[in-house]
Amino acid sequence: MYLAGSNDITVEMKHFYTLLTSFLLTSCCLAQSGPYMFSGAGYQGNGQIGLLTKDAEAGIVLPALLASRDHGGWSVAAATRTGLKDLTEISGTGHLLLPWKDQIAVGIQYTGIEGYSEQRITFSYARRLFEKLNAAVQFDLNRNEAEEFDNVYVASWSVSFHAPIMKELSMSAWIYNPLGTESVLDLPSMARIGVLYEPSKKIGIAVEAEKDWRHDLRFKAGMLYQLHQRIAVRWGIGTKPSLVHAGITWNIFDSMALTGGWRYHSRLGSSLSASLSQYHIK
Repeated sequence: MYLAGSNDITVEMKHFYTLLTSFLLTSCCLAQSGPYMFSGAGYQGNGQIGLLTKDAEAGIVLPALLASRDHGGWSVAAATRTGLKDLTEISGTGHLLLPWKDQIAVGIQYTGIEGYSEQRITFSYARRLFEKLNAAVQFDLNRNEAEEFDNVYVASWSVSFHAPIMKELSMSAWIYNPLGTESVLDLPSMARIGVLYEPSKKIGIAVEAEKDWRHDLRFKAGMLYQLHQRIAVRWGIGTKPSLVHAGITWNIFDSMALTGGWRYHSRLGSSLSASLSQYHIK
């Protein structure tokens, strides 16, 4: 009887720890619903500032930036977190130049562990409104899936603007879920405003302010430095929570780029990522 009781207790403890682990991992995933999901190694490495995005990842994080480009492109990426081997984060995006010079973009993001996953599909349309103002509208469909529960679908939208004020200076604005629509998913209503200064073709320095209406104002700073025609390094920091970013891009075959990114999150630890993208050397 005693041995049987001990086995029962052991089984119950295993169930408890399994549930606890699942809860913690699910909480980490839920913390990135909607616009917080993994978007790519370049964006991760430069401090998560849209203005510093040079490839197709802009189609997810700042679609208005695409309106100033004269070509299409694509990017695929994956990430892993230290200590969370079962967590999978992937993303992919592509944009196409239309005959009348506008751009359309599609993006896919996925985050999942055993028994739980999130997906987000984005559709964007970007165009130049004036000589010094680009704009884009983005629609996204979010899907959450958990074992033994019904799948949850929620749609949202955002608008973004890019203003190349002068050769060295540009600004951006991005507003997500502006009507604050409440749903079965806890999607935020938030805005980002950024400024980019490029004193030369080799360096770009950007700062960005981000406000989720439910949380304190966050500040981010990032830098992109072209060490060589084929090598660029990235760096960034953020506040609330404290974040440190770094990355490197290597141009290969004159038309593609391989990017590695790293981020340290004061609560979630380190993340490593890699992206492969179409890249145009200027």
